[in-house]
Amino acid sequence: MENKKLVTFLDSVGRTIIGELAKEDTEVIEIFNPVVVHVVPVQDGQGTRMSLQLFPLFFREFLGDKDERIAWRYSKKNIAQPTKEVTFDFKLQSQYAQLFTNYAQMQQAPKPQSRPQAPAQKQDDNIIKLFDN
Repeated sequence: MENKKLVTFLDSVGRTIIGELAKEDTEVIEIFNPVVVHVVPVQDGQGTRMSLQLFPLFFREFLGDKDERIAWRYSKKNIAQPTKEVTFDFKLQSQYAQLFTNYAQMQQAPKPQSRPQAPAQKQDDNIIKLFDN
């Protein structure tokens, strides 16, 4: 994430938003590739822990150019910003960066080895595919 300043704020419905700062003035903050931070409790053998997930505000699979960086503008009247600059943990920065890795590189990445699959079952002819890859 070299030279990319990540910022965070709460939007008008209380969601935590993280994104790459594009520009900012007294009335508006503009960020590239905003994500919504989603935290859910997860039960495991040691009790309950919290799981953090990042969901893109707008999925790039909908774009003609999958690597296009989209900037979103937020009115500062409608958001809550921290009183000082937030320094993010490297794991969160890494998770954010992985969401926006070059799409072509993701498509060419080697697939992990898996177990042999059972013979394919007959597919239903009524299935509609939204996207062809």
